[in-house]
Amino acid sequence: MKKISQNEPQTIASWTHAIAMALEMQGQNSAQLFEEADIPYRLTSDPGSRIEAHKIFHLMKLAVNATGNPGFGLVVARNFQPANFHALGFSLYSSCSLYDFCQRLVHYSRLISDNVTHYLHEDKEHFRFVIELVNPNASIESLDGWLGAIVHICRGIYRPDFSPLKVEFERPVPKTHAEDFERFFRAPVTFSEPTNTIYFAKADMLAQLPSGSSDLARRNDEVVIEYLARLDREDIVRQVEAKVIELLPTGECSKDRIASLLHISRRKLHNKLEQKNTSYQEILENLRSNLAKQYIEQKNVSFSEIAFLLGFTDTSNFARAFRRWTGVSPTQYRDQLEGD
Repeated sequence: MKKISQNEPQTIASWTHAIAMALEMQGQNSAQLFEEADIPYRLTSDPGSRIEAHKIFHLMKLAVNATGNPGFGLVVARNFQPANFHALGFSLYSSCSLYDFCQRLVHYSRLISDNVTHYLHEDKEHFRFVIELVNPNASIESLDGWLGAIVHICRGIYRPDFSPLKVEFERPVPKTHAEDFERFFRAPVTFSEPTNTIYFAKADMLAQLPSGSSDLARRNDEVVIEYLARLDREDIVRQVEAKVIELLPTGECSKDRIASLLHISRRKLHNKLEQKNTSYQEILENLRSNLAKQYIEQKNVSFSEIAFLLGFTDTSNFARAFRRWTGVSPTQYRDQLEGD
């Protein structure tokens, strides 16, 4: 059965600095749009904080509506600076080649956002840099901005007139401003493709960069690694979610068991979750509710199997809980899906 992840993707808060600058350039009140998106404006200059990715998606949608520009992500791309990406920004700008630059994104881009993964493929005549979204419901404007930012940074560390061989987007062609994409990338751009891909010429990819410094890049890499380790260690909510998902089918998913596996006391677990404005019971209920809906969408999974996967002793207990979460029975919920 396909594993379902419940971790809410997060993005480094200072990513929003480029969005704020782009909005101001377009004559918009960025502070007002940030408030509508429920993002504290002060976080634009705080690379140590992280924001739920869906809030940034919402902000980008608001920005597109406010500016009337479906290519707004490209405006954002022009405003990225190294400091927006914590130590990774300086590591990227110290890369000795575009190949090194892309490899750092492959290995460390989780610092920027854990909603995107990167793959670098070498073909006979070129390199393909593929960008894949973890959450397929991400705003297409955010992805536009990220592909644009990658090329924008390449121009900053390589040469201002750099252009990729071509760029492919999964997104459909925008209804307006489509010409802005080829104008920005200075390369052929196609839409509705199977992947989001930037194609690099081998000569460009392997050329020595004027700003390259292996020593400086390595020192910043060390800071990045420490940051990622601390991020994993401090995210108590995600640690609890991961353990709950792992233990649900065993029927031994108690608060005491979770605390024991995390090597902390029950009281300390309670206090840590309270600091995050949540509780063990709330996490358990939310996970069960969300997982139940996703399992029910898989027509080959029976209700008794779902009850087992969610740690219920029998299907009747699961059905009662599901009605409490949704107001309908599991059967009615699946019937509604099939009727849509």
